[in-house]
Amino acid sequence: MTTRRAKRREQGRTPVNTAVLALVIEKPSYGYEVWQRFEGRFAGVIDVGASRIYQAFDSLLEEGLIEQVLGAEGGSRRQPRPCYRATADGTRTHRAWLAEELRGDPLRLELNRRLLAVGADDAPTLLEVVDRYEQACLDEMATLPTDARPGMSAMRDRLLAEERRLVLEARMKWILFARRQLEATGTPPRRLSAESS
Repeated sequence: MTTRRAKRREQGRTPVNTAVLALVIEKPSYGYEVWQRFEGRFAGVIDVGASRIYQAFDSLLEEGLIEQVLGAEGGSRRQPRPCYRATADGTRTHRAWLAEELRGDPLRLELNRRLLAVGADDAPTLLEVVDRYEQACLDEMATLPTDARPGMSAMRDRLLAEERRLVLEARMKWILFARRQLEATGTPPRRLSAESS
């Protein structure tokens, strides 16, 4: 793959494009059906209109990650409804994107480090950031699903929830370490109060 094409593909890796590609890999479908499935799966996480789904189709088609085929159902003889399906390259690319997302984004981590360096240069401020971070982790941990259903779909959900739980536990260990380090500077320990939330 050329450098230009790789750069365009990386720029096209938006949450909407990634989700649309996943849905087309799961089941080749025509546009409106993909949009309905998108709404069912991602509503509240990624909220977009149908036009954005068609923009994703255009981008994925241009990159060769999906292709258009004539749908077996719907449309008319003169104007058949196009159906979208993933190409082999699309399936490989999606798997690579998923692995990258699970790994974490080093640029996001660097951005957070730089933001923290700009606005938090004293122990009380850093403690407040640590306290808020702890609360955010605790809130997220409370929402993790516990699913004992059989089947591959449930297994996938359990694996993702467990990965997230382990990441959050590691963050909680770091929070404990950070709090001890900051409190060792002589700054009194603080906890978020209801008024400072």
